[in-house]
Amino acid sequence: MPPLIKEELEDLCTRQDGEQLALEQETEAFKLKPTYDASKHSEDETSFLDPDQTWNGERGSQASKHFQCRFCTEEFHDFFKLKLHVRTHSGEKCFKCDTCGKGFTQKARMKKHMMTHTGVKPFKCKVCGKQFNCQSNCVTHTRTHTGEKPHACVTCGKSFSRGTDLKRHNRTHTGEKPYSCVHCGKEFSYHSSLTDHVRVHTGEKPYNCIWCGKGFAVSTTLKIHTRVHTGEKPYKCDICGKNFAQNTGLRLHRKIHTAQDEDNPFKCDRCGKVMTNFKNYKFHMKSHTVEKRYKCDTCGKMFRESWDLNKHLVIHSVDKPFKCKVCGNGFNRRYNLDLHVRVHTGEKPYKCDTCDKSFSSLVNMKKHKRIHTGEKPYTCSDCGKEFADSSSFKNHLRVHSGEKPFKCSFCKKRFATRTTLKRHNRTHTGEKPYKCDVCDKVFGHRTDLKGHMRTMHTGETPYKCSSCGEQFSTWSKLNKHKRVHTSDEESASA
Repeated sequence: MPPLIKEELEDLCTRQDGEQLALEQETEAFKLKPTYDASKHSEDETSFLDPDQTWNGERGSQASKHFQCRFCTEEFHDFFKLKLHVRTHSGEKCFKCDTCGKGFTQKARMKKHMMTHTGVKPFKCKVCGKQFNCQSNCVTHTRTHTGEKPHACVTCGKSFSRGTDLKRHNRTHTGEKPYSCVHCGKEFSYHSSLTDHVRVHTGEKPYNCIWCGKGFAVSTTLKIHTRVHTGEKPYKCDICGKNFAQNTGLRLHRKIHTAQDEDNPFKCDRCGKVMTNFKNYKFHMKSHTVEKRYKCDTCGKMFRESWDLNKHLVIHSVDKPFKCKVCGNGFNRRYNLDLHVRVHTGEKPYKCDTCDKSFSSLVNMKKHKRIHTGEKPYTCSDCGKEFADSSSFKNHLRVHSGEKPFKCSFCKKRFATRTTLKRHNRTHTGEKPYKCDVCDKVFGHRTDLKGHMRTMHTGETPYKCSSCGEQFSTWSKLNKHKRVHTSDEESASA
């Protein structure tokens, strides 16, 4: 929270009994436009009042005043409204409900909320008889019957039944994102989106399922989960009548009907990935929609399917029954052994049709192809960074979470990626699985073997210095060389 807002709100929260705060105490937190000269008005009129009081001056005189928020530049015609508005940036909630402890930025909103505990609903809809605990909610509800939408967007003409909905909509045109996360700096257009996002950092899950007790960070996720228990399927296919629990499930199903009419019928509308058939498309969509219910007791990783968990558990197993006949390296899966053997045989059966580069596995070839297409289907929701493959994306997510699920069985040191752990293990075992075909020298890492080949045998120098044009066989040598230019620049500036 910005210190100026925090100081203002802490002072305000300690004076809720109605004492007035002088305007001069608040000028640090707000900008006052030149159109308003505070010296021409009485001290009472320009003071900071308690939220349940009114201005002492005449309301008519407020129209000529323009108070501007220094954080989002929104303007107000009276200082009282500006004072309330600034709390939307700080998140400060001075007023607490005595019954449930929920906090509010305004006393009026707290009083309105407290009506939910009394059960009193004095305002009744004349059309359907539904009752409400406040008049404004009743008026807004009535518009669902009349179709009245008095609040129109001046940019696109779209109309809304509530002024708050129009205000939120306007941000789609302005791009305004006044709400910022104090943990990572990510900005949001809506306060509710910020609140949901913050729980990524805090781990808070305030919404609990009444059937199984499972907690959720977002209320909409709980609502979707609840349908697992109730069997509710509110989304219906208008072609065949089949019902679905989620809208995404309905969209997925519609592909069956529309596939023959589309160029890319099995393209994910969330991440842009294209599948070759409906089966793969359906399986992929689970990565966006299906909960991860199965947990690994060893590392805590979650999985959507029980067989995915069982497949993962092999990683933690000490038993590695599949042994390489060339180097003796052990593997817990036959598939992994088959891939490894190609390191020795040099077999690369998968070829890129764009540049003719070959690969030992189909997965690596598919990853490579994205270099040509520029496709990066995986986007980090925390920082917006995009990735071409899911493994790099998952590894990146651990930068934000701090998760290190892979533990060394020798020294107990933990690592964020399996590859890093595998490399580290070689410091204990002395294993050097990469052998030079020319001189038979062995290496612990593939990158060391590549560097050796270029330096000692091929003379290849693919890494070029952008400052002087000198070329090097390895990335590390280029980086070491760059320090020469850096030190020269520092000497020149000194």
